[in-house]
Amino acid sequence: MKKMKVNFLAAICLISLFCSASFAQKTGKYANLFNEEKLKTTIKFLSDDAFEGRAPGSRGGELAAKFLAMELQRIGIKPGNNGSYFQPVSLVAAKANPNTKLSVSGGGATFDYNFGNEFVATTGTQTESVNVDAEMVFVGYGIDAPEQKWNDYKGDKDDYRGKILVMMVSDPPATEKEPNLFGGRALTYYGRWTYKYEEAARRGAAGVILIHTDESAGYGWNVVETSNGNWRYEVARTATDKTPFLQVKSWMTNETAKRVFF
Repeated sequence: MKKMKVNFLAAICLISLFCSASFAQKTGKYANLFNEEKLKTTIKFLSDDAFEGRAPGSRGGELAAKFLAMELQRIGIKPGNNGSYFQPVSLVAAKANPNTKLSVSGGGATFDYNFGNEFVATTGTQTESVNVDAEMVFVGYGIDAPEQKWNDYKGDKDDYRGKILVMMVSDPPATEKEPNLFGGRALTYYGRWTYKYEEAARRGAAGVILIHTDESAGYGWNVVETSNGNWRYEVARTATDKTPFLQVKSWMTNETAKRVFF
């Protein structure tokens, strides 16, 4: 884990550019500055390998932020942070040790699973290391959505507090009787892994393991493995920050889940 302070500009600038484009359609003031070809050129430039992925705190990230600041200045958008286009933000970066193991005990035996091809994990503790020994509890899709009349967190609150909650990714699938359940084929926020982590943390869980399938997630395991095998960034918590967090945020393959539970 490492701490850093970066100038958080890239996302804000892109939002500003697209908002300005919408504004230009109404006023015509900046209409000549925005068109499809220019947007494609900018995106192609920023996605070039020379920017090295534009990770926060990296050389490529700093160069991308400076480029976007120059673009804002060029088209006449005024800086909003006391004369600066930049807003410093303290981040914490965490990267899992590839030797990390998932050990599951039951029936008098213990089985170990390998980081990468069988599971991946990171942490929200913002500490150098974490070791969690807790009971695993399957909670369906890990969703509490009153408007959908769906609640995977029924029963005693202590059933979830301090546990590792295992759940499926995405939304519950729509059925013939309920074709619009969770937006039908659309992905709602309930189906996002971010929601599932947040909801479990609010329940006091120690961690979450998401069960991945290509069909339910919409992408292959290689995407999960690559993104979770590299640095993950969070805004650094302060002493007064009471936002709940998970000690373990993990994914496992469907094949691993079958070996664990069956």
